Amino acid sequence: MVTSRFRALQPYLLSAPALAVIGLLFLIPSTYNVVLAFQSLSPYQSPRDAEAVGFENFADLWSSGDLPHAAFNTVFWLTAMTVVLRLLAGLGLALALQSPILRRWKLRGLSRTIILIPWMVPQVVAIAAWRWILDGRSGVLNQVLSGFGIIDGGIPFLAQTSTVWWSIIAIIVWRELPFVVMVLVAGLQSIPSEQYEAASVDGAGRWISLRSVTLPNLRPVLTIVVLVTVIQTFNNFVYVWLTTGGGPGNATAVLATELYTAAFFDNELGAGAAIGLLMTVIMAIFAVIYLRVTATKEDA
Repeated sequence: MVTSRFRALQPYLLSAPALAVIGLLFLIPSTYNVVLAFQSLSPYQSPRDAEAVGFENFADLWSSGDLPHAAFNTVFWLTAMTVVLRLLAGLGLALALQSPILRRWKLRGLSRTIILIPWMVPQVVAIAAWRWILDGRSGVLNQVLSGFGIIDGGIPFLAQTSTVWWSIIAIIVWRELPFVVMVLVAGLQSIPSEQYEAASVDGAGRWISLRSVTLPNLRPVLTIVVLVTVIQTFNNFVYVWLTTGGGPGNATAVLATELYTAAFFDNELGAGAAIGLLMTVIMAIFAVIYLRVTATKEDA
């Protein structure tokens, strides 16, 4: 009797350490963030001094006028543009890495290593290098463009509103593209060669094979890639903050930088927690809708 009870409890006992770590590192801080979003507290105050303010933090953020602008930048520029470009470029590079030419010349290993180099570079180092490349006075890109006679003077890529977002997008795509490429390469390798042979027998060319064989087989992989990249990019703080600090002006302000500014510059931890809670809700809604839509398509 005791042995049977122990066997029934054994899975819970074995998973208890992992659940304790998850609760300590994720559940408790997340719960406290929700509570803090409805309070007023400074970083220099004790949590005991927190004052309940209800929905005042959310009302103040909305009335300030900065939140809608930051939300648009986060959704469109930071997330949508970079994710779409990474998917398109990643699929093209993944197909190129699987091409028979690279296999014939035994260059697949070297090509994959070169593709992985940006991902090996720490984000801070990559951003510092790109800031030097895009510098308006001594940047490498401006020197190259001037050398070819394309421009007469230096272009401050990170200091003018017409080019700043495209510069940030270039940095993100360059640094994060290898992840998408490697995942799609793994997905391509899992497609049975018999399907391509059958399509070839039916007279299908490359484009028809891509549409009828490659993309349908990659759909589960693409579903995960899109979900992971959207969540990672939407919550990212490093690229915008270390590149422009939200400038020029507030042209590149995103929700993550607004959170940091509210919490540690304006000394309103409650306002920062409110923005964090808002970001969590947006991502949760996106994940639920996205997974339902993709699951419905797969069932169909």
